[in-house]
Amino acid sequence: MLLQTFPECNRFRELAENANVIPVCAEVLADTETPVSLLKRFYRGRGPVCLLESVEGGERWSRYSFLGISARATVQVYRDSVVINENGRMKTIPHGGKPLETLREIMKGYKPAQIPELPRFWGGLIGYFTYEAVSFFEPKIINKLPEDKPLASFMIPETVIIFDNIRKTMTVVSLAFKDANEDVDTLYHFAEERLKDTLSAIESRDKYSTPIQGKSDMTLKPLVEKDTFIERVEYVKEQIKAGEIIQCVISQPFVSDAPKDVISLYQAQRYINPSPYMYFIHLGGTVLIGSSPETMVRVENRTASLRPIAGTRQRGGSEQEDRRLADELLRDEKERAEHIMLVDLGRNDLGRVAKTGTVQVTDLMVVERYSHVMHLVSNVTCDIEDGYDSFDLFGCSFPAGTLSGAPKVRAMEIIAEMEDTPRGPYGGGVGYFCFSGNMDFAITIRTASIEDGKLTVQAGAGIVYDSVPESEYTETVNKAGSVQKALELLRKNQ
Repeated sequence: MLLQTFPECNRFRELAENANVIPVCAEVLADTETPVSLLKRFYRGRGPVCLLESVEGGERWSRYSFLGISARATVQVYRDSVVINENGRMKTIPHGGKPLETLREIMKGYKPAQIPELPRFWGGLIGYFTYEAVSFFEPKIINKLPEDKPLASFMIPETVIIFDNIRKTMTVVSLAFKDANEDVDTLYHFAEERLKDTLSAIESRDKYSTPIQGKSDMTLKPLVEKDTFIERVEYVKEQIKAGEIIQCVISQPFVSDAPKDVISLYQAQRYINPSPYMYFIHLGGTVLIGSSPETMVRVENRTASLRPIAGTRQRGGSEQEDRRLADELLRDEKERAEHIMLVDLGRNDLGRVAKTGTVQVTDLMVVERYSHVMHLVSNVTCDIEDGYDSFDLFGCSFPAGTLSGAPKVRAMEIIAEMEDTPRGPYGGGVGYFCFSGNMDFAITIRTASIEDGKLTVQAGAGIVYDSVPESEYTETVNKAGSVQKALELLRKNQ
């Protein structure tokens, strides 16, 4: 059921006088649709397409889900250049080791109209950074990715479908990109026609055809021998005792054959591990399917926030057991010490771009309950100083301390020594830079990365002074287990 369309043509003309990206929108009831049902409607087994979905986390963090389709442009960051494919026109821009500046300049070319009815994201760059992108911000860290692999990949969609999970509505946004001297009425007509086509596709019953899987081994296998991983943990503990670092996150990859039915894998992951950040991203030859509980950094109306998560317990079988486990978590000195260290890292990261005196810890070690686990969570905020923007903040915050360690740079140097293979998406960030200046990135964890017929899950453990190596190995296996459970559920239904 159509609720409203906006802006009207006359208002569109007014907006086009000072903007070159103008949304044409329709709001409809979404009580019979979900983000997944529409992903099935528009996905045809190839990208670019990006679904950023929120399943848990409360109104502030999980109100909206975003589906980006029909790319205006794709943007890929390589070692020495940024490659843009816009409307079939390819352009390569050398970035001189500063790709965020290049991305900022690309975004400056888009002058967005101000539409107060729209939420925090309605268009811009959607995609991901690999962990190896840190080599741009910390020259001491070696980029282990092959030269032909992008360190970051994005799309700029022409159409964005926004789900309001509170009001049970969706807003279809058709973006009009105005070139110099382009007729405004014609531009409005094209955007309106695309909007109508999208609404018709939503109403149709045509959907993704489930591929036949065939024989494949979807059992995750570690690429690192257990003894080798334990030796690495022991080495990190020696570095901690020597005063080199306080904590370091060592990870290992698990690999299996990739399922052909990637949307059903996303559905299984969504069921088994619902999280504030769920994502299905197909860009280039890579598919990412993830469920991250953790914000890397968010900016909304020039207020920045990040939410360190450290400390986990399984949910109890009853309310009484839940309370007991939460109390146990709050009293665990090891968990508390690690958490406080990460809060301090977050305060330092925000402090680099914050207005003086605005960095605040608004929540400290609050127990947040999810479907299967509970976490210790804090919230750190600041107001961004004039002269800085979301790209500056991203560079200050990347990668998250929860996936590297402290002190961050020395911990990353040790990670580079210990881990033989590139991390790829793991430990990087998935999210968006909006035309409006807003930004929201999740830390890429609990994520399946699919490429060339193989599925890879990377999982890590935070090593501290009194870590037990066997337990840390088990922790990585358990963390990879959420994707393994999704694969098993998928296999049962084939």
